[in-house]
Amino acid sequence: MTVEDVLREIKVKVKEIVPSDIQITDVEFEGPLLVIYTKHPQKFAEKEHLVRQLAKMLQKRITVRPDPSVLTDSKIAEKRIKEIIPEEAGITNLYFQPDVGEVIIEAVKPGVVIGKKGALLNQIKKEVNWTPRVVRTPPIQSKTVQEIRAYLRTVSEERKSILRQIGRRLHRGESENEK
Repeated sequence: MTVEDVLREIKVKVKEIVPSDIQITDVEFEGPLLVIYTKHPQKFAEKEHLVRQLAKMLQKRITVRPDPSVLTDSKIAEKRIKEIIPEEAGITNLYFQPDVGEVIIEAVKPGVVIGKKGALLNQIKKEVNWTPRVVRTPPIQSKTVQEIRAYLRTVSEERKSILRQIGRRLHRGESENEK
């Protein structure tokens, strides 16, 4: 069984569980994760049990990402994120990574950014369609930390392709010789 066969089976199972009003555009392996791309990430955010149900049935770790076509413009998204998050969080930087549909929010108080039970993160997901990831601003300015984070942002496309290769190797099915 090839990786394409495994992915095809998973796509069929995902479409059985996911309601028809949520459009799935792609399903792909990235390292140990199964990444589901959708045009309706806000509906996934509203139905929290859906991802849990998929993970349990497929026995895989799952991440839901917005399809690149539905991402809000980064300028508009930045303005809206700053409106949603309270001033006391101390946002220092926002970095957008369109290749994975992720916005990295660097803040002095990450707990305030997250909100109670992730309420603010879910609100950001629903309103701007970007997946937020919160990181703490270093208490002391560190050039090393800044350079490492900048490097990770610059090689994100390469990292994504490597993760896809690893994911395909990890999740390939049994060959005829192994049976």
